[in-house]
Amino acid sequence: MSRLLAALAALLLLAGAARAQDDKKPEETKGTEKPATDLPPETKAAIQREVERLKEDLRDEVRAEIQGAQSAAEFMGTVAEGPKLEFFELDGYYRVRGQLSDDLALGRAPDASGHYLYPVPVFNPDPTAGVRPTRGTIATANMRLRLEPTLNVSELVRVRAQIDVLDNYVLGSSTSKLFDDPYSPFPAQFYGSTRQLYPNDPTADRDPILPKRVWGEVQTPVGLLSFGRMPSEWGLGLLTNAGGGVDEDYGDTVDRIQFALPPVQTPIGALTLVPILDFETEGALRPDPRFGAGVGQPFDADSSDDARTWAVKAARVDTDDEIRRKLDRNESSFNFGAYYNYRTQRDSIPAWAQDGFGAELEPSSSLAVGRRRSYGHVLDLWVRVLTQRWRVEAEAVGVYGHIGQAFTVGPASDTDPTLTVKPVSRVELRQWGGSLVTEYKAIPNKVTLRGEFGAASGDDAPGFGNIPSRFNADGSLPGYGTFEGPQFNGTNDRSIRNFRFNPAYKVDLILFSRILGQVTDAWYVKPKIRWDMFPGLALDAQLVYSQAISAESTPSSTGPGTGTNRLGLEADTMLTYTSGAGFQAYGQYGILEPFGAFGPGELSRAHLLAFGLVAKF
Repeated sequence: MSRLLAALAALLLLAGAARAQDDKKPEETKGTEKPATDLPPETKAAIQREVERLKEDLRDEVRAEIQGAQSAAEFMGTVAEGPKLEFFELDGYYRVRGQLSDDLALGRAPDASGHYLYPVPVFNPDPTAGVRPTRGTIATANMRLRLEPTLNVSELVRVRAQIDVLDNYVLGSSTSKLFDDPYSPFPAQFYGSTRQLYPNDPTADRDPILPKRVWGEVQTPVGLLSFGRMPSEWGLGLLTNAGGGVDEDYGDTVDRIQFALPPVQTPIGALTLVPILDFETEGALRPDPRFGAGVGQPFDADSSDDARTWAVKAARVDTDDEIRRKLDRNESSFNFGAYYNYRTQRDSIPAWAQDGFGAELEPSSSLAVGRRRSYGHVLDLWVRVLTQRWRVEAEAVGVYGHIGQAFTVGPASDTDPTLTVKPVSRVELRQWGGSLVTEYKAIPNKVTLRGEFGAASGDDAPGFGNIPSRFNADGSLPGYGTFEGPQFNGTNDRSIRNFRFNPAYKVDLILFSRILGQVTDAWYVKPKIRWDMFPGLALDAQLVYSQAISAESTPSSTGPGTGTNRLGLEADTMLTYTSGAGFQAYGQYGILEPFGAFGPGELSRAHLLAFGLVAKF
């Protein structure tokens, strides 16, 4: 850049000097008869052309430097904003939300494995009776305090974290032991209703304080180094999704080392490359050899059961500032990228997963080992086009892999409790999924129209495949007509073909978000409208129509080649109020009309009413 500035300054000075000779005062030229000097027109034109060229080169270089400094944009799963001078920054929110649901089990009797489509109130007929539930209304509320501190060690080094306090603790939980004491039952002693947190409380499914993520970032002269336990995000979020919204329950956290390089010029434009190493699992660990677990440094027991992911992101990504400047100039922003993963694991030690540091790892000759011998190739392509009124964004994912030995784990026999690995078969992975989103600002800052289409590959095995670990009560494989189950059987079915959208990718309020849990073995189409009624007050409304790809996976199937594809039609609305002082409130209502895929028998409409109160900081 310094060379460009010097050349530009020299040309400007040359042109200025020429003009200055024309503007000399009369007394300065008195007594001389020399004519006023001037540059020839062709010289002036050449200088002007060179100045304009250097200006354009300067603009390009400034843009490249800005892009390089911000090459680790938030989209790439790193940092979007530049370093700040404050040593300590604190972001986050406190949220209270509640929901009232009715008939999310769709009035269906339990399937052959004894499970409802969705949990029903406890006081209902025994699921083994195979009759419809008589009660289907559930009400609940919960809270979360999320803290996201940043320590700016210097302008180039920072440490970031995410800590949840009372994460989704249900309002009315953590009850004092005096509350239901047999000798002072509620409401005899009102103080017994105070909240109490007890160590190892069997009524709490998680600790009250959960450090979830901690990672460091170092801006070097050749790129951004990130390391630690950090969020993972890419594209629309079908494959990996950080789940950062205030109403989110899920989100991907990875143990990762990555390096975001500055953009490099390629025949298809400037690309940012991000090589990545993910530590998926370290497998069995050994405690400190002198002092035992909880002291010193635990370490890997054997590398053969480690699982790793080697990955690379290659993308052209405009920063938020670049997008704003382009749209202000009525230009479009065109971004694209590819995210490739290679995942592999050789062995697995089930005793470690079951007993942790209490597992007996020696002698190895008596250790149950699963010879997994697995690998997977995952390619995720993303593209986005933005104009002043339009947004078109798409993501497509493909999975190609192999599991050399799928296995089950259990006692050797009814009389021998020894943990044993029981090989099932090899399994092939062939999956795909994708989504296309379009938005049009019909009335800028007032009305936005949106359309979305998504699909996830299916498998013709019984059940949708979102809970592949579900079996019948006797341990046998679920049959056709069940809601969930494994997607291979090890004999005539040795492939898993259903792709599952990330659970943090939200499509609706009821069907995929709560009843099924994820988009899999289905396609959907969703028209949506957003009306910004007043500053801070917005109304969203959408319709979601969905169908199964493999009818054999639905509860309506009675055998191969049978079943109905049509899942349902859902209508959702959401009213959101956002103040300028950090407060947000929202209300949601959804209704689902189930179709024949959830048959046979009479079905009930599902309803959901929800609210949220949020203080953001």
